[in-house]
Amino acid sequence: MELETAVADERVPLSRMRRAIVATMSLSAQTPQFTLDRTVDLSRLVSLRAELAAAGAPVSVSDVLTAACARALRAHPMVNASFDEDAIVVHSRVNIGLAVALPEGLVSPAIFDADRLSLAELAAERQRLRDGAMAGKLRGEALFGATFTISNLGTYGVDRFRALVIPPQAAILAVGALQTRGESSAMQVSLSCDHRVLDGAPAAEFLGTVAKALEHPDWINDPTPTTP
Repeated sequence: MELETAVADERVPLSRMRRAIVATMSLSAQTPQFTLDRTVDLSRLVSLRAELAAAGAPVSVSDVLTAACARALRAHPMVNASFDEDAIVVHSRVNIGLAVALPEGLVSPAIFDADRLSLAELAAERQRLRDGAMAGKLRGEALFGATFTISNLGTYGVDRFRALVIPPQAAILAVGALQTRGESSAMQVSLSCDHRVLDGAPAAEFLGTVAKALEHPDWINDPTPTTP
C-alpha cells in the first residue's frame, strides 16, 4: 500500500489581537484568583419576559443580567475596583465589558456608566458595541475602559465555565446557558476574583445581590436607570 505524503504543519503567525490576548492572559495567570459558583433561578424572569414580549416590550436575558450587575457593582464598590501596586483603586464609574468573540480573537467593549442607563439604553448600547466590534471599528477606551466584565458562553451551549480575571479588573462573571426543565428555568454563573482585591465573603455578597435581582426581576418594569 502506498503511503500518503506527509503534510507539513501550518505555522500561523500571531496577529496583533492575539499578541494582546497572550500578554493579558499571561498577566492574568500571575494573578491569585478564586471562583465562586452559583445556580440562579430564572423562572420568574422567563415568565416576565414572555409577558413583556406579549405587551410589545421585549427584553433579553443578557440585558437584564447587565443591568443586575450594574446595580450590584454600585452596591458593592470593591468589586468595581482594580489592584494597583500598593493600593486598590475603587472606580467611580461602572463600566461593564461584554466579551465578544471575533474570528481573530476576543474583545470586551465597555458599556460606560451602565448603572445610569435604562434597560432600553443598555440594549441599544450593547448592540452598538457588538456591531462596532464585529466591524472592527472600536478603538481605545471603548475596548480597554471596562471596570468589570461579563463573559457569556451560554449561546454556545456551554452550561458552566470559569473565566480568567482580566487585569487590572478585580472580577469577571462567567455565564452559562439558560436551562429549562418543565416550568423551571435556571442558569449557572461563576464569579472569578483577584484575591488581592477581594475576599470570599464580599465576593459572595455581590454574587448574591446579582442573583436576587435576577430571581426577583419586577424592577425591570421601571423604565428609569438602574441606579436607585
